[in-house]
Amino acid sequence: MFLLINRNRGRISLLILNALLAGSLLVPFTSVKTAFGADIKLIPSCELKEEYNDNVFLTTDNRGSDWITTLTPGLAFSHASERLNIELLTGLSWREYARTKDIDTLDYQYNAQVAKKLSLQDDLGLSAIHVRNTRPDSISESTGLAAKSGTDHYQYSASLGRLINETTSASLAYSFVQDEYDNPASLANHVHNLNMIISKDLGSVMPLLKGKLSSNFSRAVYRDSTSDNYTISIGANRNINEKISVNLSAGGHLVHFKSMSGLVESNDSWGAIGSALLNYTGEKGFGALSFAHNYSAASGQVGAVETTSFGLTLGRSLSDKTTAQIAASYNINREVSGQYSTRGSDNNRVINLKTDIVNKISKYFDIGIQYAYYTVTYDLSESQISQNSVMLRVVAKYPVTL
Repeated sequence: MFLLINRNRGRISLLILNALLAGSLLVPFTSVKTAFGADIKLIPSCELKEEYNDNVFLTTDNRGSDWITTLTPGLAFSHASERLNIELLTGLSWREYARTKDIDTLDYQYNAQVAKKLSLQDDLGLSAIHVRNTRPDSISESTGLAAKSGTDHYQYSASLGRLINETTSASLAYSFVQDEYDNPASLANHVHNLNMIISKDLGSVMPLLKGKLSSNFSRAVYRDSTSDNYTISIGANRNINEKISVNLSAGGHLVHFKSMSGLVESNDSWGAIGSALLNYTGEKGFGALSFAHNYSAASGQVGAVETTSFGLTLGRSLSDKTTAQIAASYNINREVSGQYSTRGSDNNRVINLKTDIVNKISKYFDIGIQYAYYTVTYDLSESQISQNSVMLRVVAKYPVTL
């Protein structure tokens, strides 16, 4: 089954996107008559960014600075009703560098999501995403590492949820993710993921307490190896009051690594996983403190890795139109050759820091300024890469109700 999907990924991608698009285009003509109260919108938008970057290629030596201009027109479609929600988004990004030659690019993205309420107890969700990104300093969300190559990211998912009774619900979800790189030296992957979650309201034990049992299987396939990851965890979340909530989970995982090159032996590795999240939402301020330790099917510079991450977000509404926010993260990535992948990584530590202020000029225009700092330190080579950037961003949107 996995092999069949891989061979026909392009055809499947086109089929899913066309099916979701065709279904959504029928909605304005049918739901206006049949789905009373449906909110249908077409939202054209345009984003302009002017950025100064002091290390365009994220190199340790010969740092190249530049001014980068990005223009991103987009078109979104949304349909919201009691039983059906559809979100479609497409956009292009023209990127121009003032001094660096031959890297001006045109990128694009497609995003389609459908949520359908099948009955009072059952929900269905579908999504398809394709993002073309050629920025050499794009950062991986899972590891914090830069790909240093143009990438094509594909992601398809389907989920089914069921309300078993008044206090218990269950969900089953499958996703397929593939990353491809322009640089042949980068380590591409595709990942199959199957997840099952059972949630239960434990209000009889403690007010506002909910429990969760989660099991997951994922297969990460690289050109020279595969990694099968089995996890199981239990968790709980509770709203302490109207402003503060806590989410905790803990469990274990088993990774079965198989090498197809014969350079390293296949093996099994056990480990612990866990996460914690403290969230605050006030009248004017908000914040979050997070911790996570897990196995990550990464790609690009490294294969699968064990990642420990810490995160902090703080924000505040300075006025009814202006919001300020600061977000910081610290990632620790480790991998020994033959434990999770054939290619062992140089264990590293990554720091990401972003601060921004956004002003909503009107219901159609936003303007914001952002400062970002990024650094990665490699233990084995004792080298460090850092980057500073400042960006001015203007966004215009004009929703049209159909």
